[in-house]
Amino acid sequence: MGSDFNYSDMTSRDIEEYEFTLLREEELEGQKVWLIEAVPISRATAEETGYEKSVVFVRQDNYVVVRAIHWTTDGKLRYLDVKSLEQIDGIWVNTEVQMTTRQGKKTLHSTVLRLHGVKFNQPFEESLFTVRRLEQGL
Repeated sequence: MGSDFNYSDMTSRDIEEYEFTLLREEELEGQKVWLIEAVPISRATAEETGYEKSVVFVRQDNYVVVRAIHWTTDGKLRYLDVKSLEQIDGIWVNTEVQMTTRQGKKTLHSTVLRLHGVKFNQPFEESLFTVRRLEQGL
């Protein structure tokens, strides 16, 4: 994707493809979180996602992942940090997220994604979903 995020970061994962371990509870920025380790069951899943293992920080009050550490298959670490979390139309949305790629103690680069004008349950006309429009991104 030309960023520190990969496609698996932007999609939902099949939880049946992972083994989960609750590591501990702690506080992060005034919120109680669970630290949960997720390890792919198969080598194919690790290669598909690019991650050998992840530790996710899940807020206990709303079940949103607000931080994660990913061990990549090529020996790097990726750190995901939710910088801004908003509730929009009753749905928790990460409106600013930073992913930082590190190797050892060296930061290689980082990417920030910001979402603006998020709306849910908006009416759409079927004409928006023609093959031509989807291919052209109009």
